[in-house]
Amino acid sequence: MTRNFIFTVTLFSTLLLADDHTIAVLDFTGEGIPEEQLKYLGEIFRVELLRQDTLRVMDYNDMSSTLALSGYDDPKCTTIECAVISAMLLESEWMVTVHISKISDVYVCEARLYESYTGRIINVAIYDHELSLEGLQTQGMHNLAEMIMSTRIPIEVHKGKELVYIKTKPSHALVRVGKDTLGGVTPMAIDRVVAESRPIIILKEGYEPFRLEHLPEDASNIVYIELQHLVPQIGDVAFAKPMPANIVIVSSDSETRFLIDEGALEYYELSVGLYSLESDQYIIHNGDFRIHHRRTSHIKPELHEIALIEKQMKGFKLKRNILIGFLVVSAGYRGYLQYESENIYTEYGDDISDGDIRHTRIEELDQLKPIFDGISVFAVFPVIYYHAKYLQMKRWLGQ
Repeated sequence: MTRNFIFTVTLFSTLLLADDHTIAVLDFTGEGIPEEQLKYLGEIFRVELLRQDTLRVMDYNDMSSTLALSGYDDPKCTTIECAVISAMLLESEWMVTVHISKISDVYVCEARLYESYTGRIINVAIYDHELSLEGLQTQGMHNLAEMIMSTRIPIEVHKGKELVYIKTKPSHALVRVGKDTLGGVTPMAIDRVVAESRPIIILKEGYEPFRLEHLPEDASNIVYIELQHLVPQIGDVAFAKPMPANIVIVSSDSETRFLIDEGALEYYELSVGLYSLESDQYIIHNGDFRIHHRRTSHIKPELHEIALIEKQMKGFKLKRNILIGFLVVSAGYRGYLQYESENIYTEYGDDISDGDIRHTRIEELDQLKPIFDGISVFAVFPVIYYHAKYLQMKRWLGQ
């Protein structure tokens, strides 16, 4: 019943103090104290902070959800590195961690106050409570809250740890040191020795890469970087003639497709890169183009309707086959003329009777031979042409 009342007071007070300084409190950690008692002490500590007129305590569920999105299952930390990164992730102005150890009959409480914007520890309070656990819950948490929110003096708690904390706005950016991409995303802690002599590159989709050639000369252990939005690299494409329906612009990786409006002469705001025109109804030539930043690419695509191509292909095939048939007949008749001429000539040699008639017949046949030779020669060219057109259109259709 008492705990439900504490939660209600916490939520109600948080709503009332909307314009005050915001502070988040992670779950308490400890040694020699049951987990349930640590959680209860944390709830009392939050209420004590709320009683200070200038503070607004961050909602516990909101804090847990924010940290969970970055992979923290529980809103608690046992190391300074974890606490610094948690402070950077939260949108409150400050964050507090508390560790309580029971040594004999003494409860030793160590509270740390973090500045969320930079992740820097700005105050540490150590409080020893020699009375009962009940006394720690009542007077002890009040005293600890007063101490941690007293005069805040920056202290160098990271000295000697050789860690550099990188925070970015927005968070969840990749960090590359030299040619090595580190695991995880910002905010993160990295070994100063690793980053001391190599450039640090911050990468996040939709933002300009940020390059830090070296760590700050003041030996600061926290680097804050505000990323800049990536300027869209876009351009336009203009067509020589109005485009028919069902024409699509396709990126070179085939991942992006844009349908062009019927009758359009331009398409606007395409990302820089290679594109081509595609359609289920047309074979498109000269449809490949490149988009340059802030420029208009002019193209003259040739569109051939597939249904018409199929019809023309059948026509070329028919004409080719007819001519081939004519060539076969012509060549056959030319062979007949040669055979008949040679046969008459043989008969003329064996029997000289009717020689004039046979001689005249041979001359007539010899006169017909060049005619059919010429017909065959001239008929070959149309056959080659129609066959080439047929193969071309077959190739267009991908058959």
